[in-house]
Amino acid sequence: MESQLVPLDVVGVRIELPSKQPVVVLRGAEPGLENLHVAVLVGPAEANAVAMAMEKKVPPRPMTHDLLAEVMTRLGSGVRSVEIGMLDSSTYRGTITLGSGRSFDARASDAIAVAVRVQCLVTMDREMLTRVGITPRTAATGQRPISEDEIREFRRFLDNAEPEDFE
Repeated sequence: MESQLVPLDVVGVRIELPSKQPVVVLRGAEPGLENLHVAVLVGPAEANAVAMAMEKKVPPRPMTHDLLAEVMTRLGSGVRSVEIGMLDSSTYRGTITLGSGRSFDARASDAIAVAVRVQCLVTMDREMLTRVGITPRTAATGQRPISEDEIREFRRFLDNAEPEDFE
């Protein structure tokens, strides 16, 4: 069976609670897939690199991803696309494809950081997206998102909960 790549939107960088681990959120960009979201765990430096590029902030000196994007643009005929796939059951990988057709393996976070800078297509195999993508509460049920106040209230409950509270 041949894979079918579908476009993704880079939604932004969020913090996953309670671990406070940064994640880059991707979303299906085609009709019928726009409610499927993928959260890619990233390091703080990569999260910052993606966020800065999305906010169009330019540092006084190029960051590593800026340099990489510039080199690929000048020497490698530009970046055509970035594909996000699975390395194993819990780790995403990236593939950067240049305009020349040459491809390079990369960490998913680095590939996304480059893609945001050069504004190229980000893709994922359709079957994989439908398998790993999640539908947020609001899209799935029509309910409003959980508020920060509700989260704080629930944490207070858990902090003071006794075993009998769960019977």
